[in-house]
Amino acid sequence: MYLEGSVENYLNDLAARKPAPGGGSAAALQAAAGVALMSMVANYTIGNPKYKEHEDKARELLKKCEEARRNLQSLIDEDIAAYTRLSDALKAGKGNGQRTAGEALKLDAAYKEALIPPYEVCWTSANCMKLCAELVEFGNKNLITDTAIAAIFLEGAFFAAKYNVYVNLKYIKDMDFIGSIHNMLQPLEEKMPKLKEEILEKSEEVIK
Repeated sequence: MYLEGSVENYLNDLAARKPAPGGGSAAALQAAAGVALMSMVANYTIGNPKYKEHEDKARELLKKCEEARRNLQSLIDEDIAAYTRLSDALKAGKGNGQRTAGEALKLDAAYKEALIPPYEVCWTSANCMKLCAELVEFGNKNLITDTAIAAIFLEGAFFAAKYNVYVNLKYIKDMDFIGSIHNMLQPLEEKMPKLKEEILEKSEEVIK
């Protein structure tokens, strides 16, 4: 939907009084931009005689980044679609103020489905932050600020998406499901800022 359109059109709709796109979709876009910057650094490392000893690592990292970017780009639209289905489920039974047992189950499932895109953004951003920590070690130093910005984008996207995960968890009744999501994300909430700071420190050493 939006992925094939213009950036201006997307931002206009993001700014408009429309239910979607919203923060979840924007988080996916931010993460995709961060990973794209990493790919750019890798591309400028590959083929540069100065970094010949790191070329294999750069190629492997580029492959992983491009796979992650494709996934994140798809999540820009998938988040919108999941939110739309949740909105439809919320409308069911609204007229008489009651929902049947079947409608309640469908609503719970819709909340879980709406949670998946931002959760994927969190998970992918965290994995790419690890790659960024590798890239700062061997990537083309002329693009060190792009590596640093990628880390900043990934951390921001992670925490932005996390809020959309938790707002959906609030309405889910499946306690085992809630526990599993918290167990997955909580360690990453602690690791992401630490990794970002390490990347920025190493970047600043090059800039100084």
